[in-house]
Amino acid sequence: TESPITRAIAEGTLPGRVWMYTNYHCNLACSYCLTESSPRSERRQLEPATMLAVAEQAKELGFTALGVTGGEPFLLPWLPETVLEMASHLPVVVLTNATLFGGNRIEHGALLAHPDISVQISLDSHEPDVNDMARGTDNFAKVVDAVPRLIDRGVRVRIATTTGGSLDDPALDPLRELVAGLG
Repeated sequence: TESPITRAIAEGTLPGRVWMYTNYHCNLACSYCLTESSPRSERRQLEPATMLAVAEQAKELGFTALGVTGGEPFLLPWLPETVLEMASHLPVVVLTNATLFGGNRIEHGALLAHPDISVQISLDSHEPDVNDMARGTDNFAKVVDAVPRLIDRGVRVRIATTTGGSLDDPALDPLRELVAGLG
């Protein structure tokens, strides 16, 4: 028989994605952060075994996807392996600021090249100064460097933008053009 959760997801009264906050600390201190994460936040985090148990149980209960966010999830060095294992249960999207994929860390991020894993990266403006005003110095440069490097390694990347207006606003056209040029 169909479970109440499966039915509620099918009816649209319950979202199909289970979200996990891996941690609350972050390397940035964005002015509008929902979780008020920053380098000064208390260090609280989920352990890999807990995340894997949630993934398994979510599938058993009838959920259709998993979400991983934080703080900055990639501050946890074991995250790519854990997300890869979670994807054996359900599709996963990981939200990140993508500023930690410099140097050799990009190769560790390449573990996320899997058809059931997406990496959602925050980028708020095509203008570096505007983007960095809310997110921090050099955020723009790190993101526009990381995106094509992740894509080149087979990682499915999508871009998220925080905006005060409509996503159809023509003022966002330059940002759309930038994103399209990143791959």
